[in-house]
Amino acid sequence: MTSTNSTTLFTGKKQIQRVLRAIKDLCFPPSCISCEISLPESRLLLCGQCLGELHFTESPLCFRCGRVFPGRQGGDHLCSACMKSSLYYNRARSLFIYDDRVSDLVHGLKYSCKTSVLETFNILKTKSRCLDDLSTFDYIVPVPLHVKRLRQRGYNQALLLARTFFYEEKNKIKNDILLRIRNTPSQTGLNGVERRKNLKNAFQVSDQKNVSGKNILLVDDVFTTGSTVNECARVLIQAGAGNVDVMTLARVRE
Repeated sequence: MTSTNSTTLFTGKKQIQRVLRAIKDLCFPPSCISCEISLPESRLLLCGQCLGELHFTESPLCFRCGRVFPGRQGGDHLCSACMKSSLYYNRARSLFIYDDRVSDLVHGLKYSCKTSVLETFNILKTKSRCLDDLSTFDYIVPVPLHVKRLRQRGYNQALLLARTFFYEEKNKIKNDILLRIRNTPSQTGLNGVERRKNLKNAFQVSDQKNVSGKNILLVDDVFTTGSTVNECARVLIQAGAGNVDVMTLARVRE
């Protein structure tokens, strides 16, 4: 197929998508997922005010865990927590600070199956440079759910985020490398020590040959204390992975 034909097909596909979106928006008028005000179209499900209230993570921050330091002065440096902790991942980065606006977006996806918000996430990713700090990766691995939780929810939000953010590298997404073999209680309300204890022996690599020497990017929705991604990274590194970086949609402000 010539480049001209390819361009024509691509243009035609985009036009069809625009028409279908216009029909969908006419039948199901879109609204801001946070404040519910009506929107002219559904591509970005945030009104101007709510969009302006999002807090993207930016320097100065901890170059290891991605914690954002207060104020705008100074460069990136290691935070006190990372100086004291045993971390198995190399770097962690997030798009946003977790606040009420981001909570609406995350909960819409995680608990209400509002997958329409995924395109909004992808658009917002282009406004962030958080991925610039991460290493080149061989595999993209979503933090897994236990099979019982997966059956209850019907989908893994970390896998949906990975497919959204890395659509052009979808061949690198591997959701069968890391398994959740123990159905742990919810982490909500637990402190760092309790979270680490809760996650002990919860994950397992399916086949060490798959990760040996590989650079891996872990993807999850929210970085709270980092216990989940650090435990996943520990299992991957001990199975022979060369490097593990972490990307999450949001991180809790410390």
